[in-house]
Amino acid sequence: MIINKTENLVHTFFCVCFMAFVMTTYNTFLNQGFSVDTLKDSWLRFPFTFLAAFVLEYFIVGRHGMKLAFKLHQQYHTPFQKKAITSLVIVSGMATIMSLYGSILTVGFSKELPLTWGHNLAINFVFAYPLIVFVTLPLVGFVFRKIFPIGSLVDIAK
Repeated sequence: MIINKTENLVHTFFCVCFMAFVMTTYNTFLNQGFSVDTLKDSWLRFPFTFLAAFVLEYFIVGRHGMKLAFKLHQQYHTPFQKKAITSLVIVSGMATIMSLYGSILTVGFSKELPLTWGHNLAINFVFAYPLIVFVTLPLVGFVFRKIFPIGSLVDIAK
């Protein structure tokens, strides 16, 4: 569980880093096939994708999405259900905008953009939601707490 704004920033950084790399690689493999050159291309695209995803997640989708997710949480929801609901809201926003980003990189501002965006949104959402719920959050949460035990990150916002 994240307990302050500093932990939120670092945890978000870790999550976005992992998700941006996996999703960039996934989309590059889908578009170009599986090869060493594809892996190289995804690695070269990663820094720009990470930067766009982090700014989007931390300043826009994360802030507004968490407000919506907290409204959807009910007292009877288990912690896993609350994480699943929160992830659904965040992935919905991130997949929508990052699929547009990827579509623009792929086809530019052409007449194919709406169709490409819709296709990318469908394949990205179906992959990203289980990835974040079952892999990213448990893995990043484990690594995060190993590196930063509870109370070790002081809140810089105070």
